[in-house]
Amino acid sequence: MGAMGRSASCLGVLLIGQLLFVAMSWLAGGPALIGWAVLAEMCLTALVVSAVGGLLVWLVERMAWTAFSDTEAVLSYAVMAAVLVMALLAIPVSLVVMFEPLFERFKLFEGIVAAVVLSAVLLRYLHLVRQVKMLHGLTEASRIQELQARIRPHFLFNSMNMVASLIAVDPEKAEQVVVDLADLFRRVLDDAHTLVPMREELALCRSYLALEKLRLGERLQTEWEIGDYGDVEIPSLTLQPVLENAVYHGIQLLPEGGLIKISVKRVKGRLILTVGNPRSQRMQHNKGSKMAIDNVQKRLVAHFGPTAVVRAERMDNHYITHINFPLGE
Repeated sequence: MGAMGRSASCLGVLLIGQLLFVAMSWLAGGPALIGWAVLAEMCLTALVVSAVGGLLVWLVERMAWTAFSDTEAVLSYAVMAAVLVMALLAIPVSLVVMFEPLFERFKLFEGIVAAVVLSAVLLRYLHLVRQVKMLHGLTEASRIQELQARIRPHFLFNSMNMVASLIAVDPEKAEQVVVDLADLFRRVLDDAHTLVPMREELALCRSYLALEKLRLGERLQTEWEIGDYGDVEIPSLTLQPVLENAVYHGIQLLPEGGLIKISVKRVKGRLILTVGNPRSQRMQHNKGSKMAIDNVQKRLVAHFGPTAVVRAERMDNHYITHINFPLGE
């Protein structure tokens, strides 16, 4: 549940409590005695008090949501309880002062009890929402680890194919590739973190493309346009699968090869990674390539939310892949 949803829930509970008190007061005083004008004034007051109270509860609830320890959370909820009780009692107290003759038969104690009960219900609700969010975070972390585990064998499988193709034409170069691949595999498999700095992902990509160049020679050319975004953290193996697709489904299919362009730019608080490669008429998107791109999309959404996008498009004789996600504060 987003912040707006929790805020609306707080405001709703407060408003229900206030209007319930107004209705009880109206019935206790008698419709004929209070009149519609006074009732309208009381309802308007209820709306104003509920809006102010809802804002206060939302602010305090944010304190509890970002608490670093259980003690801080308990203290935040305690403050929230006090705010709720005061907000729910604001109308009863003000109305008794303003319209005391109309409430001789209404007991303020009943209003206090109602306020406390409603406060307890809302606090219990917020506590359960907080627990659900924590469990969702654990589940999401497990899912990301699973997606990460899926893409690594895909990378290793294609790398083994590269070695196999070299053995037949250049055994000495194949031997050097095996040594370089061993170092590359170690870096991929030893990375226990789901997020890595951009500089590490780019270093991995450069190493990968260097290995592919040993196999493809001058047919593979690269052009890098990278800004100063080395400290930005992204999911490990975000860019490499896209480059792998560019090599296997673009450059490799062209007798003359081609140029792969890689750019990283910041636009309006978002980071945009773009990979462009020439497109062969025989270019196809098999299940393996689609799996890799879908995997990258899911991991980005898991980390950065639904606004993270991986989009591919054909433009003239080129194939362009865009990776677009929001930058953190």
